[in-house]
Amino acid sequence: MFCFLTFIQFSEHHSLRKASPLQANSSSSGNGSGGNATLWMSDLQRSILRTLAHIPRATKEDDAIAGQPHMPDVWPDFSATKIDPDIENSFFNRKEEYDMIIEHLNGAPKVSLLLLGPKNSGKSALLRSIIEKEKSRVTYLNCGRKDVSTPEFMAMELRNLARKLPSQLDMKFIKLLASQLDPLSKLYTMFYPDQEKQITTAATSTEAVFKAVFEEFFPVDKATDLKAVIDTYDFLLQNIPPGQKKPVIVIDEVNALTLWKRKDAVALKQLIEFLKRSCKEEHLAHVVLASSEFFMISWLQNQGYDANSRDDQVLGDLTSAEAFVYLCGGKVLNRNGVLEDWPGLIAQSKEIKTLALKMTPEDWKKVWSVCGGNIHLLKICVGYAKQSKSWEKGVVKTLLKPQMEVAEALERPETIDPPVGSDGSRLWEAKHYKAVLRLIAANPYHAVRQKDAEAALKDVGENVTAAQVLLSMVGFNVLSLRPYTEMAKDIPREAFFKKGRRKEKQDNVVTMPSPAHLAAVLELDVELEEEQGEIKSEQAVEGSSEANS
Repeated sequence: MFCFLTFIQFSEHHSLRKASPLQANSSSSGNGSGGNATLWMSDLQRSILRTLAHIPRATKEDDAIAGQPHMPDVWPDFSATKIDPDIENSFFNRKEEYDMIIEHLNGAPKVSLLLLGPKNSGKSALLRSIIEKEKSRVTYLNCGRKDVSTPEFMAMELRNLARKLPSQLDMKFIKLLASQLDPLSKLYTMFYPDQEKQITTAATSTEAVFKAVFEEFFPVDKATDLKAVIDTYDFLLQNIPPGQKKPVIVIDEVNALTLWKRKDAVALKQLIEFLKRSCKEEHLAHVVLASSEFFMISWLQNQGYDANSRDDQVLGDLTSAEAFVYLCGGKVLNRNGVLEDWPGLIAQSKEIKTLALKMTPEDWKKVWSVCGGNIHLLKICVGYAKQSKSWEKGVVKTLLKPQMEVAEALERPETIDPPVGSDGSRLWEAKHYKAVLRLIAANPYHAVRQKDAEAALKDVGENVTAAQVLLSMVGFNVLSLRPYTEMAKDIPREAFFKKGRRKEKQDNVVTMPSPAHLAAVLELDVELEEEQGEIKSEQAVEGSSEANS
């Protein structure tokens, strides 16, 4: 266990140092030679590896969800690795997660799927893989790549993406629609040609018909009218013939909707009601919303997108076994359930392969202790290791920014910019953040039940609740709030459930934003423990001197 009391005693009487020993020595380490650098590296090894001893195994026997790094029975022979320069950009298949989403989309639309996950956890890559398979029925909007900061911009993007909707309509229905239009309309003349001009339907391609449907029902003069675009979607979805797979509407980086102004509240409600209605009430289309911002759960709830209308799932970080394969190579199941070779990140260049040849189990432990199974952190660490020609130095550099972010939240929270789309109000102070960090450091899974975290928040101020303060920290991205989902395997089920008298009680858990942020907190706890030990030793020496005088 961590020295929990030490952390509490220290926090009220000592300010946190602006830079840890790692940060203080990083600029003077040079090429790794010299006395200071040697001392720095030994401090690094001690501080990082000590954190591993504090992470107990999960109660399940599966090492994949345990806190300890996965160790293969036989260490890989990296000399046989073939170079693959594109491996970093290749999709690392997650078959179980892929199958869960495909199964959801193959059923009747009932509730929207809210897919959450840490930043750069592979959500967009997973969605692209699914879209590739279901291309004909998917309307995909990535709000991180398109400007949807206003209802007008959103309307334009949805209109542009609607071009494939007509292809899902029955040609008989399109002909019926055409019969009700003005005889001068393009679509009407395709089915009911002017006999004098001898225009026949046979001469009209299917593609031309679909284009005419789009132009007729999504006119240019209504391109920025969100309600008009939504109404047309509604109309077309209601007339897709039975018996075929339902359309899928995917909105990636849906947190972009938080940028809308208060004056856009009516339009926002119209959009959300359309998405809810299409899926849950009328069962016309599947809706998938994706985001790396966990505060979207409470935000959607506040907008009326209630829990009964959503299936919240988390694409967690890779398990330790998966992370080892992702980095070092091995066998993975493809989407068809067939084992195939994955060369690993180490295959991206000769330089990294050379570095891999020197990799030891201890190096892997250090990488895991800071990067965990976070795909983005693993990529960054490999890049830094390549630059410095050292896994140890790569780990140090990967940890530096999260260390500074944790220190800033503890020492100068007022300097942290409000989250995008926020009203700018910060309800939490350093003491609140520190209180939650103590719990996270002491917890065996480093995931604290939401109620326990709220109970630890004292002096929250007038007209503010502990729950609001906690959600404010989540909104500022200094903490994450995770719901339990079957999809995520990086936090064991036991962290979310507590045995009650009659049945288990489930709660969300509070975690750090990334494994590197957790490593920064654990390292800080070790440093505080060591410093407190030094203080006690000095006090003991002083006491002994006074007794002898």
